[in-house]
Amino acid sequence: MYPVALRDEIRTWVLIQGKSQRAAAQYFGLSRNTVAKLLLEEPAPPERRYQRQAGQKTPVRDAALPHIEKWLQENEWLARWAPKQCWTAHRMWVELRKLGIAIGESTVRLYVQEKQHTTKPAFVPLDFAPGERAEFDFGEATVQIKGQLVKVPFLAGRLRFCGAMFVECFPTQRQEAFLLGQRHAFEFWGGVPRMVVYDNLKAAVLQVLKGHSRREHDVFLHFHSVYRFEALFANVHAGWEKGSVENLVGYARRNYLVPLPEGTDLEAINVELRQNCLADQQRVMAGRNDPIARRLEFERSHLGPLPTHAPDLGPIAEVLVHSTGRVRFQTNDYSAPIQYAYRRLTLKADPFRVRLYAGETLVADHPRSYEKRQVIEDWRHYVPLLLHKSFAVPWASALRHGDLPSSFEAARLELVARRPDGNREFARLLELCLTHEVQAVEAAIALARGQGDWNADTVRQLLRWAAEPDAAVLPLDPARYPAYQGSASVPNLSAYNQLLEVRP
Repeated sequence: MYPVALRDEIRTWVLIQGKSQRAAAQYFGLSRNTVAKLLLEEPAPPERRYQRQAGQKTPVRDAALPHIEKWLQENEWLARWAPKQCWTAHRMWVELRKLGIAIGESTVRLYVQEKQHTTKPAFVPLDFAPGERAEFDFGEATVQIKGQLVKVPFLAGRLRFCGAMFVECFPTQRQEAFLLGQRHAFEFWGGVPRMVVYDNLKAAVLQVLKGHSRREHDVFLHFHSVYRFEALFANVHAGWEKGSVENLVGYARRNYLVPLPEGTDLEAINVELRQNCLADQQRVMAGRNDPIARRLEFERSHLGPLPTHAPDLGPIAEVLVHSTGRVRFQTNDYSAPIQYAYRRLTLKADPFRVRLYAGETLVADHPRSYEKRQVIEDWRHYVPLLLHKSFAVPWASALRHGDLPSSFEAARLELVARRPDGNREFARLLELCLTHEVQAVEAAIALARGQGDWNADTVRQLLRWAAEPDAAVLPLDPARYPAYQGSASVPNLSAYNQLLEVRP
């Protein structure tokens, strides 16, 4: 059987170009009879006319298929409980070789690809009413804090009707971060949706039950009862059930965390992220005609109200202030004002801060540390004690690790060199920092040191002088001084000259 392309070329030569059959036979190297038969042959589709009736024998492949099918069935279970430990085509091929089946790796790979292609899932398009549903999930990104690269989690949330998003970075994925991020999102959106969909986060779920049923944390149950919404959990390893927020995690990372955000702390980075969330509301999402901001304005009337009093979302504990003016929380020590030594205070923690209360009064506020066995101190808490124990000033831990400018240590050394009570005088300078800004005290110290002999009283007077408002100089009003408006007589200089006369 001759190729279809050869037959078509001969027909073009003879029937279209008008050349002879003899010339075609000589050119294509065929007999004249063959050329004549090809010219009489009816045009046919380019498929091969011969079809194999019996299947090709593949004994090696047939021996491997039962094992491959078993592993593919096992993958269906692994995809739910251990998705990163499924059988791969290469691992199947290695195991088959161990079983003595000499099959090619490409054969295994092609068969696995064919089976996976036929089992790809289909999805139903969804649509949501205003105020009906929101979704939340955690992602991870790298940021720069004080010049250091740090990997931090961020909580992403989205209202499904309008598409308004909210993104906030946290130092941890603990329960207090999970709940605080949602509270900030509801406040940012101006209301609470009727249903919120989550992954099976440990911050919310204690145990995965059958279907969508879960045994939830008591704290999380209290949270969504206060905010009055229904919590729905996606099936395990079924990210498509909350696909909108799954896509949002990548969208936020690519668009608002590139280039790497920089800030002195996460709060500064979150301020910028919140501005990005507001700017995103001017966007028109695919398949819609209105910008997100307009749809959000309409959806707000369908969202539930925010609670009158927001609940405390972090750990709350009663702590004892030790003799060193410190309290312990999660292996770390935080300082408290020394006057509360041996007393019990209330500690409230959120993902960013640790605060200490005496009754309703806030007495200490520290950044929260997630490292182990750290000491977080505020030198201001020890100033009253340093006034009485000035000998400890040079070695006080809170001063050595505090945030005082280096000029303060230079001033202390100068006072010690000139005065026998230099350390106590320095403690008096620190006392001024309790009622004035540190920068203002630093400026006053620099001015005092430039005047020669000085002490804490000199600095105090300079601070008082700097704080006094400048007296306003009113312009002269001629109407208030009528006596000065008349014409004065010309002075008689002869009377003055008489004073020069020498009298006997």
